[in-house]
Amino acid sequence: LLHLQVEFSGDYTFTFQDWLERKTFEDEIGRNCYYIDVHKPGHKETRYKKGESHGIPYRCLTPKGMKNLLTAGRCISTDEEAFGSLRVMPPCLVTGEAAGMAAVHAIKQTKNDVHKIDVGFLRKRLKEEGQYFL
Repeated sequence: LLHLQVEFSGDYTFTFQDWLERKTFEDEIGRNCYYIDVHKPGHKETRYKKGESHGIPYRCLTPKGMKNLLTAGRCISTDEEAFGSLRVMPPCLVTGEAAGMAAVHAIKQTKNDVHKIDVGFLRKRLKEEGQYFL
């Protein structure tokens, strides 16, 4: 039995500090308000107040050094603590929708280079399909 573990970093790694700051990004492809749900002894649950959220940047979906690969769902680039918020279904849906649409744009716009798509156009199309972000 072969076990392969692959580690990568995205063009941006979303951090717990980003979560705490309710950060907004120029390239955000959605918003998230889920609490930090980490299953570790001694970890204190951290939640937002009603109406608070943070952006999810497209750059978390684009692995460094891989021009024709996008990540979505539980595979996006985050630190361990922020992963406790971004690993659940709603943000997985958001990143999956964005990755699928970005893949189409990469094929049409950039000869498959996901790092060079027109993110403004991606955001426009996502909004037209009902995605929420600032």
